[in-house]
Amino acid sequence: MPQKSTKNLQSNWLVGAVKVGLCACLFMPLIINSSFIFPFIFPKQAFFQIVVEILMALYVFLALRQPQYRPRSSRLFLAMLIYFAVLILSSVFGENTFHSFWSNYERMAGVINLFHYLAFLFIAANIFKTKEEWHRFFDFSILASVLQALYGLGQLAGVSSMVHGGGGRIDGTIGNSSFLAGYMLINALFALWLMLEKKAVSWRIFYAATIVLNIFIMYKTQTRGAALALVAAIFVLALFLIFASKESLAQLPLRQPLKLKKYATAGLVIIILAIGLIWLNRDSAFVKKFPTLARLTHISLKETTSQTRLMAWQMSLQGFKEHPIFGWGPENYNVLFNKYYNPNLYPVENWFDRSHNAYLDVLVHTGLVGLAVYLAIFVLAFRFLWRARKEGKINYQTAAIFTVILVAYAIQNIFLFDTQVTLLMIYSILAFIVFLSWRPGESLGQPVRPNFFFLGIVGLLAFFSIYYFNIRPGAAGAAGIDATISFTRKNVVQSVQQFKDAYEKDTFGMPEVASRAQDAAIQILSTGQINEDSKKMIKVAIEGMNEAINEYEPQNARFMLMLVNIYLASAQIDTSYLQEADNILQKAVELSPTRQELYFALAQLRMFQGRAAEALPYMKRAVELNEKVNISHWNYGIFAIALGQVDLGEAEIKKAKDLGHSYGPADIRYLVNAYSKAGAWPKIASLYQDWINFVPTDAVPYAGLAATYAQMGEKQKAKEMALQAAQIDPSFQAEADQFIINLGL
Repeated sequence: MPQKSTKNLQSNWLVGAVKVGLCACLFMPLIINSSFIFPFIFPKQAFFQIVVEILMALYVFLALRQPQYRPRSSRLFLAMLIYFAVLILSSVFGENTFHSFWSNYERMAGVINLFHYLAFLFIAANIFKTKEEWHRFFDFSILASVLQALYGLGQLAGVSSMVHGGGGRIDGTIGNSSFLAGYMLINALFALWLMLEKKAVSWRIFYAATIVLNIFIMYKTQTRGAALALVAAIFVLALFLIFASKESLAQLPLRQPLKLKKYATAGLVIIILAIGLIWLNRDSAFVKKFPTLARLTHISLKETTSQTRLMAWQMSLQGFKEHPIFGWGPENYNVLFNKYYNPNLYPVENWFDRSHNAYLDVLVHTGLVGLAVYLAIFVLAFRFLWRARKEGKINYQTAAIFTVILVAYAIQNIFLFDTQVTLLMIYSILAFIVFLSWRPGESLGQPVRPNFFFLGIVGLLAFFSIYYFNIRPGAAGAAGIDATISFTRKNVVQSVQQFKDAYEKDTFGMPEVASRAQDAAIQILSTGQINEDSKKMIKVAIEGMNEAINEYEPQNARFMLMLVNIYLASAQIDTSYLQEADNILQKAVELSPTRQELYFALAQLRMFQGRAAEALPYMKRAVELNEKVNISHWNYGIFAIALGQVDLGEAEIKKAKDLGHSYGPADIRYLVNAYSKAGAWPKIASLYQDWINFVPTDAVPYAGLAATYAQMGEKQKAKEMALQAAQIDPSFQAEADQFIINLGL
């Protein structure tokens, strides 16, 4: 690696500012802010983008003034440019161009977002010139990972909140255990590299401690993909040591490096034996004591997670055939997921926006062309990494460890997709390899002093990008959160105005802001307490969801169903909503013809429209899509009983129970309502008795049973139940007294 001094260049404040900004980007994984929608995602990406946008403006000025910082030719970087060109083409010819470019608050992985990572890579590859500078750069990543690990330890100790994970799986400030695991693993490998690079004992102790801490946190995430990636990393690293030449081993900072071959061979044998023993004893009490080992040793194609992943992968391949060349466009996986929805996923996984396999995501989003270029990038990365080793730019351990990192990343991505944290890591690694791929001695031109007009244009572009890419969407999301908080505080009027303010920002976050308004409207409608203020909330939710669908998500069946739910619940206010719901549901079924929830909604709609005879066929269709789903049989049974087909309904209810459907007070309430429409009072009395057996201290079933006995003409029993309800809950006393008077007793 070049050792040329850059002391004079580092004295330039511009160079220093750019380097500081690049290192600051590495702390992005630590950022979390609950003032925004998706607090683990948007704040991270906004911080990163703002810093990169500022750095890009500074870099343009720097490259003009100092030619040594200008980019040179690199086939690896050219391949990345080609990949981004394919991203643009896929977006333009894909299903939803707007969504491809802008994404949403939950992912922030549209083309515009990804271009910021490319800019980050481009600046880093051109600004860092020496081995020491790259060491320092990766030191900051390691430091950020240590802070992340300390937060994880706080979660284990109960000091910092378990904000997203559960069941003992820590998630750090990343908000997802799997992504935290991958982040910890990559930084542990960075630490291993620098431990071998630096001679100072203090640094080596720090790196060793970091490795132990990061691997411990990774282990506590209980993430199987990362654990498999770690095993593969160790295995590949051992092979590099076993087959290394004497000259390569001699470069390692060890007293007897040649003995590493024996140690690596012995270690590899021990690891293989340990894995075998653990696997053979996977049902032992010892293995079950360790959650991560238990999860690893009980991986099965029959478990729910594996089944859902396999089905998602099958759907991805099925959808790929429809758009094989340039794909469906980035961030449009949900369109494919809805169209080819496998009803066997219901009710476990209803709304995927990723296939949970990075390679399939690339294939779906950008087609064969995109996948070919994507894979070519990594092939070239390996090639230039080892070419740099051959040319003496880096030593053997650097080439070996970065190869191991790329292998670990590749294995993990079989089970995951890229997010902000993994993108930051892989683009940092590729930046280093792009730097290694530059050819020395290229003509970089003469210094240019830009005029004030040019500086003004660059400044305006930076301001424009900061405002429209980050500040404006952030303000919309923050307004949506403020509106949600106001609603929870019962300040409906203020909440409505805040939702309107968020809508007026007119950003890509509009659908997710509208979905918060939809939540508020559904809560209001579920209470049945409708007043003028609550009507305004319902109206603003409907307006928002309509705008979200028409302007931003025209092919999103999920948002359509959310709007339909408002319409159905609002039919008590305005029956014209039923026709609106009908129109939207017909479109949603076209987009997702095998989704059970849409047929449930259609059946409910037909009931509200007074077209009861048409409801049952929709419920039957939902059952036929997947006979193993108990909730489908349950819903079918409830509808059949309510429509007078009691025998059919009871047969479906029995099937639902046989398939494991719960049976408690909430379920009994639905059955009571259904039998009430059929006038089956003896059956209703039996159901209320079941309710009492479940919760003998609940006054509601006693009151219900009193009303049922009254319908059956058994006035004395009705009186006894009414008195019993009042005895359990004195608030029923006045109602019970009036009830008894009405009985004539």
